[in-house]
Amino acid sequence: MSKFIYNISAGILAIILLINTGCKKIIDIDSPLNQVTTSLVFASDKLATAARSGMFSSLAQTTTQSQNLTTYSSLQGDDLLYIATTPTLQEFNNNSYTVLSSGQAGLFSEWYANIYRANAIIEGLKTSTGTTEQIRKQYTAEAKFVRAYCYFNLVNTFGDVPLVLITDPTITAFLPRESTAKVYTQIIADLTDAKNNLLSDYSASANDRVGVNKFVAAALLARVYMFTNNFTEAEKNASEVIASALYSLIPNASASTGVFVKNSLESIWQMSPPGGPLTQYTFEAGVFIPSSYTVVTNFGFRLDPLFTALFASNDIRRTGWMNHTIFSGDTYSIPFKYKYRTNPLAITAGVSEYQVVMRLAEQYLIRAEARARIGTDLSGALNDLKLIQSRAGATQSTSTEAASLLTEIALENRKEFFCEQAYRWYNLKRTGQADAVLGALKASYRPTAKLLPIPQAAIDANYNLTQNPGY
Repeated sequence: MSKFIYNISAGILAIILLINTGCKKIIDIDSPLNQVTTSLVFASDKLATAARSGMFSSLAQTTTQSQNLTTYSSLQGDDLLYIATTPTLQEFNNNSYTVLSSGQAGLFSEWYANIYRANAIIEGLKTSTGTTEQIRKQYTAEAKFVRAYCYFNLVNTFGDVPLVLITDPTITAFLPRESTAKVYTQIIADLTDAKNNLLSDYSASANDRVGVNKFVAAALLARVYMFTNNFTEAEKNASEVIASALYSLIPNASASTGVFVKNSLESIWQMSPPGGPLTQYTFEAGVFIPSSYTVVTNFGFRLDPLFTALFASNDIRRTGWMNHTIFSGDTYSIPFKYKYRTNPLAITAGVSEYQVVMRLAEQYLIRAEARARIGTDLSGALNDLKLIQSRAGATQSTSTEAASLLTEIALENRKEFFCEQAYRWYNLKRTGQADAVLGALKASYRPTAKLLPIPQAAIDANYNLTQNPGY
């Protein structure tokens, strides 16, 4: 595990616990930082580093980030099927949710808890007199990046949400929902500031890719600009990431096992595994991989056969990123991007797998789509698409028209990023395809299911919070 995350003394940890709470009324927390507490936490570079490390480790260790973001969104989309009996997972599989479900309550509260930690660092460093200018600049930029990342997931999950930018619960407790457009404006402002102030390498995180730099911010900006239909800026930011010497696509010959490991050259941003510095496996693998392949009842999930049929038999994403077992003539395929369902298995294999949050392949596909939508560089869009297809060993496109290119890019996105964060689910909604695609597949699907309900506990605590339509 990266020293960036875990090398914190016991004394510093006692202080950092003061900011590892949450956001009062949105979720239940203790009192906010007061002036004395803030001055203690940010009294030196060393203590500020502890606060910043706590922010990143807390994000990585949430069940939302470590497993539920991928699991829930994959079930909401059209790639993954849940075949067991846990009610919460059945709700996501059927796109039919109740306001009292623990699923969306956890997503809502954990994203806001991480926003609170980021806000505490931004506020604390703003008034700190004990930290150096370099530390204040770097850590403030990192906190703004984390805040933007959390809000991106919130608006794509719940729509309009409260925009909390401070820690004082006497002000934030009863904030109403802000429009998604206004939240995106804040996301872009935070990411732009982060990009302008972060380093150009990973030296601030001991060269581990669990830290963020200017290209990590540019990568998320490229994604955000796609979601806000600013294709020119999406192409620009994706191009900056692609041009960096820090990243390269893992070649076909090693893509099966080389993409989703610690500090992969394709990884732009990773999460260190929850559980401590000796953890070498991901919780996602623990969720998707069955304890045994001997009986079908050991399988909680399977990839939809309609989805796996989209891949050519020699596509590395089918042969290396899925695992297939036959029961009574029926093929059960599971996500197999991460290979080790337990830590002992990963240790025995001598492999450290880190959850990949952003990687270079996305930037090529963002740029390809942006170029196709702008329409002035269709050959460039085709070349970007062909790079991803070539790495997979798939047939390369020959499309020269924007409409056909966009169709092929969307399919390639689906193939490349299945069961990986929330790519497919978010993109179905972004491109306006969710109702048509899911309405044809799931009898229980309703258009209002594109957004989760605001948790009832949050509404009960804040009389200004309103519920999403359909709940």
